[in-house]
Amino acid sequence: MSAIKTKQEIKYIQKACKITTILFKKLLKLLKKNQFKTEKQISLYLLHETKKMGLKPAFKPIVASAKGATEPHHLPTTIPLKKGFLIIDYGVRYKEYCADMTRTFYLGNPTKKDISLYTKVLKVQKECIKKSKVGQNCKELHELAASNLKYLIHGLGHGLGKRIHEYPRINSKSKAILQENMAITIEPGHYHKKGIRIEDTIVITKEKPKILTKFPKKLIIIPNYP
Repeated sequence: MSAIKTKQEIKYIQKACKITTILFKKLLKLLKKNQFKTEKQISLYLLHETKKMGLKPAFKPIVASAKGATEPHHLPTTIPLKKGFLIIDYGVRYKEYCADMTRTFYLGNPTKKDISLYTKVLKVQKECIKKSKVGQNCKELHELAASNLKYLIHGLGHGLGKRIHEYPRINSKSKAILQENMAITIEPGHYHKKGIRIEDTIVITKEKPKILTKFPKKLIIIPNYP
């Protein structure tokens, strides 16, 4: 399984990302209508819609509300959604190829500190994407994020394709160098008292990195929860 993807493989990953983005947009409309009461309901909705399209999930949805958002791999519960950050991490498979996207919403009304914290994570994510170019050392890329985010407790990202986690790993131990036509994720986060993660799937090109997950990244506030 090559880390360097063919044009066809990139098209499949791009299609998976496009479908995932559409799914998030549908989910957001329902969130704004107060249609979900628990993390589990959101998870089941994503899985149901994926199955309805004749597709499979790339991985089980991560849906994490309030304190649960401080756990990077939080399992959805039936506890009622609470005010605070809501992390949703999901992707579908298309022709066996995976998409991976995370967005963090806010249920209720955020404080200035909440908004500032989210803005910081987003700034780091954008900066790391910008530096994801041919020849970039993956360890250095991770360290750039970690030096700006004290509570980043996982690797900055990973390759993906037919498997959700593939080479290269973008973490503190990585020896990988980014090459043209690698498909990777960039997903910095903050996990202390409050949880935030913002993740995109991107492709490394000769010029600037191409973002495949095109759902908005500005903090979306849903004040009518819970």
